[in-house]
Amino acid sequence: MEGQQGVIGIRRETKTYWERRVAITPQDVKRLINEGIRVLVQPSTNRCFSDIEFAEAGAELTEDLTPAKLIIGVKEIPTDELIPNRTYMLFSHTLKGQPYNMPLLDAFLEKQIRLIDYECIKSLEPPHNRLVAFGTFAGSAGMVDFLQGLGKYLLMKHISTPFLLQGFAYMYRSLADIYESIEHIGEIISHDGFHPSVVPMIFGVTGNGRCASGALNILTKLPHEFIEPEQLENFTPNEQSRFKIYIVRFPIRYIYRRFSDDGFDRAEYQENPEMYKSVFKKYAAKLSCLVHAIYWDSKYPKMLTVDDIKTLNGRLLGICDISCDIKGGIQICRKFTSPEEPFYLYSSEDDRIHYLSSLHINNSILYHSMDFLSSELPRDASEHFSKLLFDYIEELAWDDANKSFEEINLNPEIKNAIMTCHGQLTPGFRYITDIRRNVVTPVRRNDTIDKIADVVRENPHLASDLENTMNKQALTKESERAVITIREIIKRK
Repeated sequence: MEGQQGVIGIRRETKTYWERRVAITPQDVKRLINEGIRVLVQPSTNRCFSDIEFAEAGAELTEDLTPAKLIIGVKEIPTDELIPNRTYMLFSHTLKGQPYNMPLLDAFLEKQIRLIDYECIKSLEPPHNRLVAFGTFAGSAGMVDFLQGLGKYLLMKHISTPFLLQGFAYMYRSLADIYESIEHIGEIISHDGFHPSVVPMIFGVTGNGRCASGALNILTKLPHEFIEPEQLENFTPNEQSRFKIYIVRFPIRYIYRRFSDDGFDRAEYQENPEMYKSVFKKYAAKLSCLVHAIYWDSKYPKMLTVDDIKTLNGRLLGICDISCDIKGGIQICRKFTSPEEPFYLYSSEDDRIHYLSSLHINNSILYHSMDFLSSELPRDASEHFSKLLFDYIEELAWDDANKSFEEINLNPEIKNAIMTCHGQLTPGFRYITDIRRNVVTPVRRNDTIDKIADVVRENPHLASDLENTMNKQALTKESERAVITIREIIKRK
């Protein structure tokens, strides 16, 4: 490993201009410098903290991070910007063998980079909770954005609600400002109520983690009543129901049941998920909105399939998918949305997605699936994250990264989060190799193919739409735009 001991670098985020978070704040940079650590910071006019704030804390503003032994970021890094033989900390989004990020994982291996993924810094004690996360803020931002979209969606159906008055999370300086706005909307609901056609307004929230907690922090600012899942089957609204929302929490035991006897054992489910099936569709049919905030990976059963969605009775208005697994726990999660296009509509009649427009509003479900939600609350989220990360950074700054993985004497919570070391996957992450055997992922791709792949990934309906043209069916607007984009990419080659 190269770079100077006691020198760390904070890289400029480049994945999207919306990414304004930092892993370490100026306040904590000053603390590191006081401990004798040299801090290099790439300049950025996008960050929620200015270059001046970092400079005043004592950091050195520089494009060149090569002196740093440890380089810290938030999101994925272009492979050509990776400096070999360094330690990197970031959210790599490779833990589940995500095909779209396997070239990045290969680059970490080829460049002899020691990768530490924040998502893997976990408690040593069961249930091994994550110790460094933005989750609460992701849940809050996602919930705020979804309420805004729900207001617009219902207005397209000619139903006015106070949700239309809610701004997107990125429009507020702080979570405190958002709470004030939500409470104002709550006052309107208490006074004016909802239109009878959407009463009772029932929100279902899956999971018990940070994301679920963040979403509940928003929902509970509205006039509300908690009800149990068992109450949904025969729930009857009363005269006061139009002046509040109802919230139903769904721990995992309500979502999955054993095939053999409809029982549930959490440890068994985690160890042998193939023994379980989802029973959630019976609850989904009773909800107005679903807030999905539960962890999922490919070994677990899907919570809601395409076929499940087809059986719903049309009551479900929308899904706020904070977990964001493409075709994952909720199979109709087809793409990541963004602040520019935060929603899409899903039609179960033809298994297609559409832009949020009045043309497709009937018989469609509103879907929100943005995968960098906490970036909409960058200062609050960064301050929280930095405090959690600080002690680990201090330790890593002085660590001897040339030791073999077995010889590393770091805090076990950090050592367990090391995914790659000296060109190899560490023992805890070799399962990714098995996942990749079942996924066709080119190891090396040129830039043109990468760009075309990005367009296809963002338009999962494109292939089926192109097939439909053989039957003289016109392309959807989304597919037309995708084809034009691909043509322009090829022309520029």
